[in-house]
Amino acid sequence: MDHPLPPADNLESEGRSKMSTPVEKAAAYLLQLEADRAAALAASEEKMREAMLIKAREDGFREAMEIFGQTITPNDAERELAKTDQRKRRDIRQLIIKELSFSGKPMTKHQIAKAINYIPEGTEAALKRLEREGTAQNRDGYWEAVITPAAQSNGQAPH
Repeated sequence: MDHPLPPADNLESEGRSKMSTPVEKAAAYLLQLEADRAAALAASEEKMREAMLIKAREDGFREAMEIFGQTITPNDAERELAKTDQRKRRDIRQLIIKELSFSGKPMTKHQIAKAINYIPEGTEAALKRLEREGTAQNRDGYWEAVITPAAQSNGQAPH
């Protein structure tokens, strides 16, 4: 709120110009500074009231948490936020196998990518790894899960 000194010339109502004296300039400048200071104080008071209201809401929330048997410090809150920011990586191959198994029909890489909400290029790379493992197979661009029959036990050892 830095204001320059007022202009040296003021036009009076009669149309003739009058030079401001240095004392008049200084007085006008001091009046402007006082107005700026009053505005800054009013803004500071408003911010102080706002901070008090936020503190009251914080205290009320802490009391409510204590009623439910929970106590949370600001450090705890920061740690919890950090944990949620660190997303766990999805196991794309496992998602593909589940999708192929549940659908029960062959799917293209684009259909699979859309179903598991993943990029087609990454889906294709995972499908190729699954194919090398023998978990999935590709037939003319359509992928399907390779189902290995579970050995049924009849209570006897295999021969």
